[in-house]
Order: sequence, then C-alpha cells, then structure tokens
Amino acid sequence: MQGFRRSLLLAASLLALAPLAPLAHAQGFPTKPIKIVLTYAPGGTGDVIARTLATSMSELLGQPVVVENKTGASGSIGTMAVKQAPPDGHTLLVTTIGTVVLAPMVTKDASFDPVKGLTPIANLAMAPLVLLVHQSVPANDFPGFVTWAKQQAKGVDIAVAGPTLEVATALLAQQAKLNLVNVPFRGSGPALQSVLAGDTKVIFQTPSVQMMEFIKQGKLKVIGVTSAQPSPAVPGAVPLNKFVPGYVQDINFALWAPPGTPADVAAKLTETVRKGLSAPGMAEKFVAFSVPLAVAGPDEVTRITTRESNNIKKIMETVPIKFE
Repeated sequence: MQGFRRSLLLAASLLALAPLAPLAHAQGFPTKPIKIVLTYAPGGTGDVIARTLATSMSELLGQPVVVENKTGASGSIGTMAVKQAPPDGHTLLVTTIGTVVLAPMVTKDASFDPVKGLTPIANLAMAPLVLLVHQSVPANDFPGFVTWAKQQAKGVDIAVAGPTLEVATALLAQQAKLNLVNVPFRGSGPALQSVLAGDTKVIFQTPSVQMMEFIKQGKLKVIGVTSAQPSPAVPGAVPLNKFVPGYVQDINFALWAPPGTPADVAAKLTETVRKGLSAPGMAEKFVAFSVPLAVAGPDEVTRITTRESNNIKKIMETVPIKFE
C-alpha cells in the first residue's frame, strides 16, 4: 500500500508540472543571438524590412538579431536552409509568401509543403507589383499599354527576375490576351537597369524608394498596380483589375521559423513582431519604404499561403511557365 501511495504522489506531482512544461521553452528564449535569413540581396526592399524588423526584435528580446542574406534559386536556398535549421526559434526566415509557395516547383522537391513545411510567425507587410514601362513607350495607362503592345508584331519583351514575376506576367498575358515575352534576369537590380537603358521596355517590379525616384525623374512610367485597391505604396496608380477583372497579385512579406518550433516560442516571436511593428512611427517608415505594414498572425499567413498555393496550381495547369 505504501508503494502504491508513493506512485500516486509521483503521478500527481508529474501532472502538476505538466502544464508548466511547454512554458519552459519561452521562459528561457532567446538564449543566444537570433539569425534572420533573408532570401533577397542587400539594399532592396526585403533587406530594409528584415533589418528594421531585426532592430525592433533585438530591443524587445534583449539579444542581437542579425540578418543573413542568402540568395539563389529564386529564394529557395534560403527557404530550405531555414526549413532544415534547429527548431528552437533562433533561426528565422523573411521572404515573400510567393517565394515559399513556389519553392517546391523551383527546387523540384515535391516533399516540401508550403503550408506545413515551415512554422508561420507573422505577416509583416504587403505591396503590389508595379507594371512599369520605359519613358519612350507611348502609353500612360493600361488601355494605352494594351493598344501599343498589340501593335508589336513579335510581342513585348518584359524583364522578370524570379518565378513570382514570371507567374504574374503569364497570368496577365493570358487574361489580357497579350503576347508578353519573359526576359529573365538574375535579380531585380539588373532587370530594372535593362529597362532604364531601354534595352527592355517593360517590367514588373515590387515598389522601392529607388523605383519611385526613377518615376519622379520621368525615366519610368507607371501603367498600374496589381493590388485589389489603390495602394499607398504607389500613390495615384490605378489597379490593373479595373481593366482585367480578378487580376490581383499582392506581395506579402512574412516571417517563419523552422518546422517543429515549440508553440510557446512561436507565440513569443509573434507577440514580439506585433509589439515592435506597432511602435510609433513604424507605419510611416514602412510607407516610406513603399511597402505598407500589414501585420497579422500565423493564421493569416497560413490562409494566404493556402490561397496562393491553390492559385499557383490552377495557373500552372493552364499557363506554360518556365522557371529560369
């Protein structure tokens, strides 16, 4: 009987401790510097977002948060590196939801599930793509662009840098009945320089401070944006879905952790992002980056990822896309 009582006391003590066990992760987190893997090169919009986020997280968590630019394979190298990192919350990923959705197609890794293959932490910011043309193109709006494009016997070359832009281009070509010919570039910088030089006349680009300056200088003209509604990222630009119903291609920057990250650590990271990006002046700062804040929790990241994954699958069934 005495042994039985000891067993009961031991079981009771274990049960009392059980609810506290999951909290042990977050209470001690972080225990070392945090690394944010960014799938974009230094100096671009994604880089500014990641470094701004890193600074705010470092202040709140009391540990250094550093950004590592890991480019290549249209963002899939960085994405897969985080997927394989220890699931302790000290290695994170900043990229676009589109990059994660397209990773299995770019890498030919059918085992990677964009929805379940990473732990979503938070959506950070959202911006449209911007359809831009060289200053010599005789069009100032989308109807004028369509008229000009259909006059080009060999089609219209369009500079693209990555699968997200290839998908957006292919979908626009299909829905607007245009002959748009992808000209692939290794990065948005070289693609933009090609259009500025007039070697390529058209480009899809995410908003950036540099891009807005070229527009102000008259070197580039805005034909439209891919958001459902007018975007503060590109003031005055008309959504393309006004002319091509249903054509919406939002770019969502988000934060992920490796799969298997403890729920309490993920929750602490989510709360840190919310608090940091709600600080005074932060919203204005992101508008100045041309990528307005759109902070949301992991459920929203999952919802958008699922939606984009389904959309891409449908597009791939009907639109031929060659990932360069």
